[in-house]
Amino acid sequence: MILHQPYGHDDPYRPLPVERTPRDPEPGERVQVGFQTESGVREAWVNFAGKRLEAQPLGEGYWVADLGIATVGRHAYTLATEAEQSGPYCFEVGRWLEADRCLGVRGEPYGVYLDLVGEAGVRATLALSFPLEGVCRAEFRVGLLEPAVLEGLPCRVEEGSGALRVVAEGVEVQVDLTTLALAVQGPRGGYRGSARLRWLALGDGRVTRLRCALTPGAGETLYGLGERFIPLEAAGRYDVRVYEEYKEQGPRTYLPVPFLLSSAGYGLWLAAEEPSHFDLGARTLTLEKLPTPTASLPLHFIVAAEPYGVTAAFVRLTGPIVVPPKWAFGPWISANTWNSQAKAEAVLRRTLEEGVPATVLVLEAWSDETTFYVFNDAEYAPTDGAGALHAQDFRFGGRWPDPKGLIEECHRHGVRVLLWQIPVLKHAGHPHPQHDADVAYALERGFVIQNADGTPYRNKGWWFTGSHVLDFSNPEACAWWFSKRKYLLDLGVDGFKTDGGEHLWGHDLRAHDGRRGLELYNAYPNLYVGAYHRFLEAYRPGEGLTFSRAGYTGAQRYPAHWAGDENSTWSAFKASILAGLSAGVCGVSIWGWDIGGFSGEIPTVELYLRSAAMAAFCPVMQYHSELHASADDRDRSPWNVAARHGDPRALEVFRRYARLRMRLLDYLHAEAEAAAELGLPLMRYPALAYPQAHDFLAGDPYAYLFGRDLLVAPVVEKGASSRAVRLPPGEWIYLWSGARFAGGRALSVPAPLERIPVFVRADSPRLGQLLEAVLGWEG
Repeated sequence: MILHQPYGHDDPYRPLPVERTPRDPEPGERVQVGFQTESGVREAWVNFAGKRLEAQPLGEGYWVADLGIATVGRHAYTLATEAEQSGPYCFEVGRWLEADRCLGVRGEPYGVYLDLVGEAGVRATLALSFPLEGVCRAEFRVGLLEPAVLEGLPCRVEEGSGALRVVAEGVEVQVDLTTLALAVQGPRGGYRGSARLRWLALGDGRVTRLRCALTPGAGETLYGLGERFIPLEAAGRYDVRVYEEYKEQGPRTYLPVPFLLSSAGYGLWLAAEEPSHFDLGARTLTLEKLPTPTASLPLHFIVAAEPYGVTAAFVRLTGPIVVPPKWAFGPWISANTWNSQAKAEAVLRRTLEEGVPATVLVLEAWSDETTFYVFNDAEYAPTDGAGALHAQDFRFGGRWPDPKGLIEECHRHGVRVLLWQIPVLKHAGHPHPQHDADVAYALERGFVIQNADGTPYRNKGWWFTGSHVLDFSNPEACAWWFSKRKYLLDLGVDGFKTDGGEHLWGHDLRAHDGRRGLELYNAYPNLYVGAYHRFLEAYRPGEGLTFSRAGYTGAQRYPAHWAGDENSTWSAFKASILAGLSAGVCGVSIWGWDIGGFSGEIPTVELYLRSAAMAAFCPVMQYHSELHASADDRDRSPWNVAARHGDPRALEVFRRYARLRMRLLDYLHAEAEAAAELGLPLMRYPALAYPQAHDFLAGDPYAYLFGRDLLVAPVVEKGASSRAVRLPPGEWIYLWSGARFAGGRALSVPAPLERIPVFVRADSPRLGQLLEAVLGWEG
């Protein structure tokens, strides 16, 4: 037995010991192959380029061999031991080509084409058009693409003295036709870079990667690239690839967006679904492609009068910010251990008894853990896979004897109910008549993501391993899937926690709409969540809600989102604030994190209350905890945190913040609608909202503007009793005392556990509403 998988599981960060590294080498990269033999094998080697290359043993039957530096061309190798041989395995190393000169310019009423040429006569095209005010679409094209009709705003084209100048509403583009230096200028700044394009071409001309220069100027600070848990560093490399990193995400993210916002007043968006790489150290942007004879790199340069005007334009390009119903802005309660109606009812009773307001109850462990649409312990006569069960078909009992009654009881107390979902047909590993029929029908009808050979794909990731993944690009599959969940809405369910969506591994997967693996990794979460959003809108217009972890460009169309799996640590608290602000730059407005973290031992009272205070001034205020095997109760309800620590402050202070949240409910919903109308997120970086004071305000990465009026300064340091606050320009009023302060300076503010530093713009038309809410606050 010789086991070798050149692509492994296609995990971008965790290669298997039996794969090739790199999987698709570029010229100049060192290539190694790993493989496994029977444990007793004493010698193994690779036959490559007419040579026998000895493999080095790694133990337990694993081997690695060095093939040397990759050179352009097609290559094949075999793996061998004294007893057997495996292969051949092939890979091709492409050649980097570059278009670095302009042959000519073709002006049109709505744009301009630049014909580019490079060494050995390689050709490319740069098409400039202007879809919106302040936006230049610069699409690089390789291969024999038919010239598209350029659309958008009219422009004026001027050519002379070796230079090109194109002017449209709100933006001016200049190209040096000799050097291909590129400048995109707006009202307060712009981008300076290059119109040169590089691409990696195989021997038959097919393109596998496109690359252009990424040239932020000296002193610029960059923001964005989706929900990022760390600040963007000048020398960092950031992958734009939907990925589930369980806790401590670092540079990885569930919700990437290929959009950068610069403090210099411009934005850069790559309008592509394939994985891309923003390498700020190498100053390059690379887009991965499946081998194709024609390829494009569609960039958008966005300029505006102020940085968040760039975000607003980006939102206009990618879809509106959808605001959830008002009830979504109250306190949420959740725990994975609430796995029965009795537990859910007990939590609801305790919530009411303790006087802790709540408007949303999330039930994660409600289903049979196989179909994920049948309540646990329900009895019913299974249908064939094509059919759907209705509420009257179930005899509810056991752990969930009366789901409809539970939901109605929640509604009587103003609490809405969300149910957890996952987009897979689970590999159950045990007989389940209904699920088995569903899976058989889905496979027969082609309702799941396929491998390249047409066989049904099975998830290779660590979570729900071996499960099939529903193809939400298939309208018939969607209709079938939701027909089985329609009865949940009949019971009164208000929405769904749409977890997961990061389950695709394999560059050559196939979807119903023709997209393949590289095109699906990032697109899939929006296909999945968007389908649930439309399902709810069809039956609950304006009243339903999805709550999602993964997403991509345009995720703001499907609220809401949360920061995913986080530890109960101060560092996770800080990282989550950064993630929310970073997501906001990219248009994701309705966002939150699990108060105090959801994983591990319960947080300290201090961390719990500091993060609860922040969540009270955050788009989503939710506590949640994971499933655990501990004998200790680890749910994050305030009474449990208080009991576990013997500290009543956990309950008392949380109650006050939850009550304040309810007093602000109308205000928060109105602010969300106002921000959405402007194309802005609820949480914003002060340094970008006040660019004239950027460097001063950027010195506090954890403070943020909330809505149009509030400056929130969460306390993020253990043991702190005060908080240094940097006030933006203008006059500000301390929310808790009414004291006035001149902006543009730093001050130290007392910060007891029951008081998060919050300031209000003194000139806000809503100042009276805010002060009234606080003055009437119990506490």
